Amino acid sequence: MNVRTTSPPAKCSRSEEPDDYYAVVAHLNDRWRVIVCAAAIQWVLQRRTGERHGTARWEGRSYCRTSEALNRLSRKHAGAIDPDAAAILPSLPERIAMEPAIRGSDRGNGGARWRHRLT
Repeated sequence: MNVRTTSPPAKCSRSEEPDDYYAVVAHLNDRWRVIVCAAAIQWVLQRRTGERHGTARWEGRSYCRTSEALNRLSRKHAGAIDPDAAAILPSLPERIAMEPAIRGSDRGNGGARWRHRLT
Protein backbone atom coordinates (compact mmCIF):
# COMPACT_ATOMS: atom_id res chain seq x y z
CA MET A 1 0.00 0.00 0.00
CA ASN A 2 1.42 3.42 -0.93
CA VAL A 3 0.37 6.48 0.98
CA ARG A 4 1.37 9.95 -0.15
CA THR A 5 1.58 12.41 2.69
CA THR A 6 1.47 16.13 2.21
CA SER A 7 0.88 18.76 4.84
CA PRO A 8 -1.58 17.90 7.60
CA PRO A 9 -5.10 19.30 7.39
CA ALA A 10 -5.26 22.93 8.51
CA LYS A 11 -7.06 22.17 11.78
CA CYS A 12 -4.83 19.27 12.80
CA SER A 13 -1.54 19.51 14.64
CA ARG A 14 1.91 18.60 13.30
CA SER A 15 3.09 17.97 16.86
CA GLU A 16 2.75 14.38 18.05
CA GLU A 17 1.61 15.34 21.57
CA PRO A 18 -1.82 16.97 21.07
CA ASP A 19 -5.09 15.11 20.85
CA ASP A 20 -5.62 16.45 17.31
CA TYR A 21 -2.40 15.04 15.78
CA TYR A 22 -3.09 14.29 12.12
CA ALA A 23 -1.58 10.80 11.79
CA VAL A 24 -3.44 8.71 14.38
CA VAL A 25 -3.66 5.06 13.32
CA ALA A 26 -5.91 3.81 16.13
CA HIS A 27 -7.16 4.65 19.61
CA LEU A 28 -6.56 1.44 21.55
CA ASN A 29 -8.57 2.62 24.56
CA ASP A 30 -9.05 5.83 26.57
CA ARG A 31 -5.38 5.93 27.64
CA TRP A 32 -3.47 4.53 24.65
CA ARG A 33 -3.20 5.23 20.91
CA VAL A 34 -0.95 4.45 17.94
CA ILE A 35 0.33 7.14 15.57
CA VAL A 36 2.70 7.38 12.62
CA CYS A 37 5.55 9.61 13.77
CA ALA A 38 6.01 13.06 12.23
CA ALA A 39 8.91 11.79 10.09
CA ALA A 40 6.78 8.81 8.99
CA ILE A 41 9.50 6.27 9.76
CA GLN A 42 7.88 4.43 12.68
CA TRP A 43 4.70 3.76 14.57
CA VAL A 44 4.55 5.23 18.06
CA LEU A 45 2.58 3.70 20.92
CA GLN A 46 1.49 6.66 23.04
CA ARG A 47 -0.16 6.98 26.43
CA ARG A 48 -2.34 9.83 27.53
CA THR A 49 -0.50 11.87 30.15
CA GLY A 50 -3.05 14.50 31.08
CA GLU A 51 -4.25 17.75 29.59
CA ARG A 52 -2.78 21.04 28.45
CA HIS A 53 -5.00 24.00 27.57
CA GLY A 54 -8.06 21.79 27.99
CA THR A 55 -7.04 19.08 25.49
CA ALA A 56 -5.45 15.68 25.97
CA ARG A 57 -1.66 15.33 25.75
CA TRP A 58 0.07 12.16 24.58
CA GLU A 59 3.55 10.84 25.31
CA GLY A 60 5.50 8.24 23.34
CA ARG A 61 6.06 4.94 25.12
CA SER A 62 7.32 2.62 22.36
CA TYR A 63 8.67 3.27 18.86
CA CYS A 64 8.26 0.47 16.31
CA ARG A 65 9.33 -0.14 12.71
CA THR A 66 7.57 -3.52 12.53
CA SER A 67 3.92 -4.35 13.10
CA GLU A 68 4.95 -7.43 15.10
CA ALA A 69 6.73 -5.22 17.65
CA LEU A 70 3.83 -2.77 17.69
CA ASN A 71 1.29 -5.55 18.32
CA ARG A 72 3.44 -7.13 21.05
CA LEU A 73 4.10 -3.84 22.86
CA SER A 74 0.47 -2.72 22.52
CA ARG A 75 -0.70 -5.90 24.25
CA LYS A 76 2.00 -5.54 26.92
CA HIS A 77 1.37 -1.90 27.84
CA ALA A 78 -2.17 -0.87 26.82
CA GLY A 79 -4.22 -3.55 28.57
CA ALA A 80 -7.70 -4.07 27.13
CA ILE A 81 -7.83 -2.94 23.49
CA ASP A 82 -11.00 -1.69 21.81
CA PRO A 83 -12.30 -4.26 19.27
CA ASP A 84 -12.15 -1.75 16.39
CA ALA A 85 -8.51 -0.96 17.16
CA ALA A 86 -7.77 -4.66 17.65
CA ALA A 87 -8.95 -5.20 14.05
CA ILE A 88 -6.69 -2.43 12.71
CA LEU A 89 -3.41 -3.54 14.27
CA PRO A 90 -3.14 -6.93 12.54
CA SER A 91 -4.00 -5.33 9.20
CA LEU A 92 -0.95 -3.06 9.28
CA PRO A 93 1.90 -4.02 6.93
CA GLU A 94 4.89 -5.90 8.30
CA ARG A 95 7.13 -2.81 8.13
CA ILE A 96 6.75 0.93 7.82
CA ALA A 97 9.23 2.49 5.41
CA MET A 98 9.69 5.66 3.45
CA GLU A 99 11.47 6.72 0.31
CA PRO A 100 12.06 10.12 -1.28
CA ALA A 101 9.49 10.79 -3.99
CA ILE A 102 9.25 14.38 -5.15
CA ARG A 103 11.19 17.49 -4.23
CA GLY A 104 8.71 20.12 -3.18
CA SER A 105 7.97 22.97 -0.88
CA ASP A 106 6.50 20.97 1.99
CA ARG A 107 7.64 22.89 5.06
CA GLY A 108 8.92 21.02 8.06
CA ASN A 109 10.94 18.37 6.27
CA GLY A 110 13.66 20.34 4.52
CA GLY A 111 11.63 20.83 1.36
CA ALA A 112 11.31 17.16 0.49
CA ARG A 113 8.02 15.40 -0.03
CA TRP A 114 7.97 11.73 0.82
CA ARG A 115 6.04 8.77 -0.45
CA HIS A 116 5.49 6.35 2.38
CA ARG A 117 5.73 2.73 1.45
CA LEU A 118 4.15 0.41 3.95
CA THR A 119 5.56 -3.03 3.20
